[in-house]
Amino acid sequence: MCWAEPQSRREFSSIVVGGGPGGLGPLLWAAQHGLLESWLEQGVALVERTGRLGGTLGCYGINSDSLGGSYLECLEAKGWPAALQHLRRNPVTLEMRRYRTSYPPLPLVNQYMGCVGQAVADMFGGHSSSALHLHTTAQSVHLCDDGRVAVVVHGQDGRAKTLVARSAVVALGGRQHWRDEMAAPGLKFVDCAARQLLSSNEFLTHDGLARADEIIRDAAGRSIVIVGGAHSAYAAAWALLQLPAARSLKDGQIVILQRRPPRIFYPDRAAAVADDYPFEEGDICVRTQRVNRMGGIRGHGRDIWRQIAHKPNVPPESRVAVRAIQDFSAAQLRTVLEEAALVIPCLGYRSATMPIFDSAGQRLTLKADINGDAVDGDCRLLTADGRPLPNVFGIGLGSGFRPTQAMGCEPNFRGQANSLWMYQNDIGAVIYREIQVLADEKLTAAVAA
Repeated sequence: MCWAEPQSRREFSSIVVGGGPGGLGPLLWAAQHGLLESWLEQGVALVERTGRLGGTLGCYGINSDSLGGSYLECLEAKGWPAALQHLRRNPVTLEMRRYRTSYPPLPLVNQYMGCVGQAVADMFGGHSSSALHLHTTAQSVHLCDDGRVAVVVHGQDGRAKTLVARSAVVALGGRQHWRDEMAAPGLKFVDCAARQLLSSNEFLTHDGLARADEIIRDAAGRSIVIVGGAHSAYAAAWALLQLPAARSLKDGQIVILQRRPPRIFYPDRAAAVADDYPFEEGDICVRTQRVNRMGGIRGHGRDIWRQIAHKPNVPPESRVAVRAIQDFSAAQLRTVLEEAALVIPCLGYRSATMPIFDSAGQRLTLKADINGDAVDGDCRLLTADGRPLPNVFGIGLGSGFRPTQAMGCEPNFRGQANSLWMYQNDIGAVIYREIQVLADEKLTAAVAA
């Protein structure tokens, strides 16, 4: 038996929850390899709470940290379906091509992804076995004792429906978790009474940048403190310095508190050597020969790091000081945070989750719920005890996917991979193939029966 409302259920081969860059990733991988039409014929249900596919990157007022060419690459694949080829001539695509070797503004990326999403949505209309559910919220996932999975959804009419499939992909994006993080032993960020506190996710929006500009204008000599040492922290520093009020900042008034120096991306060894950047053989991607391909800071975050570090051929930036957070006692750190005009925690993301119940109706605790990687090497969601769910997959920001060297990961990289290119390529491939294995198992079982 499978948990469901019999009068409101429909069966598919697979269900994708979330129509942003993560949820579209496996579909676009399939499109590049001439497999999307056949997948839609099998039956795909795509559930998206907004009225469009493509995500919400347009709310951010910064540039992408990926080159424009990485977004366009899927359109150039040999297997790209005829139904999507019009995207190559789309005016937004032509605008994106201007940024093929540079970093496009995220509002433009958002327009482009919206066009891609609409084209994929149109393809659903030509396959009666598939269904697109816009303005629909997925409420819960239920594992069935026959190996299927049921997803309960609510549409605009408020009615509950149950979608049943052999597999499900959860792509709900990331959530920031800085409120529960320890700023120092015995000190949580929520315990620090800073005058103003904006998470990086809030700060980098158009509204957040406008608010920060007002705060800086009234900051006088008080510090602006960024907590974190990865891409978001340096992107935040760059964004702060672009604000009109930043012209009045004094030397060292922006302070980056980090636990360790960041790794920096370079296109090859020669570029790293020319920049006097120390690296090891293990920092080099065997597949591409890029330095810190997965783990390195890119884009404008990289640009401002080079200025702070006084690298060649860029003007030095004295308004930003970098300090090791472990050099402060808890009391000192509390003082720094409470006296700052603005504090921006940049401490990464966890995968957003939804309630998942086993076949007995018991809610499962997921690893992502307790500060762990959400998925294993096959992108299967993990329970708190590390057990992978056999037919529920996760993809997207904060999912914790660890790429292999065969995927172009440098040997020394130990972090998770989050990029639209990865979603549409290596990670999308993993999920598509695992879903097809499950579909083949179902077909074999049906034939045997």
